Amino acid sequence: MSEDLDFNGLKLLVVDDSPINHRVVTLSLRGRFSEIDSAYNGLEAFEKYKKVPYDVILMDAMMPVMNGCESTLVIRLFEKEQEMLKKAFIIAMTASDADGDIKHCLEAGMDNYLGKPFNASNFLRMVENKFNS
Repeated sequence: MSEDLDFNGLKLLVVDDSPINHRVVTLSLRGRFSEIDSAYNGLEAFEKYKKVPYDVILMDAMMPVMNGCESTLVIRLFEKEQEMLKKAFIIAMTASDADGDIKHCLEAGMDNYLGKPFNASNFLRMVENKFNS
């Protein structure tokens, strides 16, 4: 993977209840996406997704109001109801490495997962595999 890799045609939504995690992710990925937006809980992420069809969503699994799995479920239902041909590529970001937690994220409709702390190279590799294959 090239360190110069960018996805300037793609819109990214970063969903995490921690402002520090938002800052780490956005600074790590600055200039690599055409747009990077933020949401601080799963409900806010869903409301934003209804207005802007983000290509990639980096979703924290554990958040207040609506967690990442619940948000993914409603996003996937919305995509189905709207008959959207292009679905968001949703990557869970979780501090848990328990198989059950990861399985729960994938069963909710997430496409992949990353452990915390955020690793930009691993994230970009996942996006590259999805969109450049």
